[in-house]
Amino acid sequence: MQRKMPRAYRAYFLLLGALAALCIGAGVLWFAVDARRQPAAPQYLLKDNAGHVALYAADGSGPLAQYDIYTRLLPEADVLALQQGIAVQDEADLQQKLEDYGL
Repeated sequence: MQRKMPRAYRAYFLLLGALAALCIGAGVLWFAVDARRQPAAPQYLLKDNAGHVALYAADGSGPLAQYDIYTRLLPEADVLALQQGIAVQDEADLQQKLEDYGL
């Protein structure tokens, strides 16, 4: 003998399944839209210039400014990154990176 599930339970599970499908669909849509966004091109580069941290234009021309931060006093990983050039998105990003290096 089979017992049938009460009507209220069936409606509840149907609603729960529809809500789960809606959440999954919204997540997939959000991921698709977010993946299309491109990060903004950097405005500047921070690089090593004669043992100091210097600011260059995004195309590598410059230096636009040189800071009283000696690269020889920084950790090796930071020195290697500065030799390659560190992308800086905007003025706030520049200020944060300079503070990280001790200015």
